[in-house]
Amino acid sequence: MQPKVLILTTDGINCNKEMGRAFELAGARTEEVHLNELLEGLKNLNEYDILAFPGGFSYGDDIKSGKILSLHFLKLKADLEKFTADKKLIIGICNGFQFLTSLGLIPENTPGLPSVSLYWNQSGHFECRWVDVKISNTVNSPWLKGLQGKTLKIQSAHAEGRLLAASPEAYAQLIKGNLSVGQYVDENGHPTEEYPLNPNGSAFGLCGLVDRSGLILGMMPHPERNVEPFQHPNHRRVGSDHVPDGLQIFINAVDYAKNRG
Repeated sequence: MQPKVLILTTDGINCNKEMGRAFELAGARTEEVHLNELLEGLKNLNEYDILAFPGGFSYGDDIKSGKILSLHFLKLKADLEKFTADKKLIIGICNGFQFLTSLGLIPENTPGLPSVSLYWNQSGHFECRWVDVKISNTVNSPWLKGLQGKTLKIQSAHAEGRLLAASPEAYAQLIKGNLSVGQYVDENGHPTEEYPLNPNGSAFGLCGLVDRSGLILGMMPHPERNVEPFQHPNHRRVGSDHVPDGLQIFINAVDYAKNRG
C-alpha cells in the first residue's frame, strides 16, 4: 500500500513542492489540496493517510502567523477529530507549526484552545540559516523513530519561531512530558539559546513539539529541505551514500502509514 498524503495549499503557502518531494522520495503518493476544496466538501481529510501543512506565509501572516488559517480550519473540526481518532499522522513545518499551535493541535490536541504560541525571533527579523538540531532522547513519535539522540542538520527560515509557553513550569512540562522534538545545539551538542546557533531565542533551545500521542509533529526548521544528498550545505564532503538528515522523518511516516493500513 502506497500511503496518500494531503499537502495543504492556500494563499501564502509556498513550501508545498518541497514537502511533496520529500514524501514522494519516502515512497508516498501526494496530492495538493486547496483549503477551499476542503471547506466546500469537494475533498475530505479522511480520504488520506497523512496530513501535511507546509511552510510559507499563509494569508500574509496577518494578525499572527498561522492564525487566520487556524480560524478557517476550525470549520473542519469534526473531520479533523475523526482523522486524529483514526491515529493518522499530521505534520506542520514552519508556518505549518505556527498553524498547529494556533489551532491547538500541538501540544494538547485541543482544537480551538491553544496552549503555546510562536512569537517574533529575538533578533526582530527573518532568519535563514542551517542549524543543528538534536532530537530528544525521550520523545516517542513515529515521525522520529530511530532518531532519538541524533543531531540533524536542517535549514531554518522564519521570522516568528520563538516558542512561548505560559510559565517556566509550562516549559518544564513540555520537556518532562516528552513533548519536545528536540533542541538547537552548539558545536559540542549542548542545547543553546545563543544566537545565531538558536535562530529565534526559544527557551531551552526548543525547536519543535509533538502532541501527547506523538502522531502530530510540528517543527520550525525545514527537514524537507535536506532530503536529497546535494541539499546538504557540505554535500561534497558528506558524499551521496548517506540518508539525508531530513528524509528519515518522512520515511518513518510512510512506514507507519503502511503498517497502520
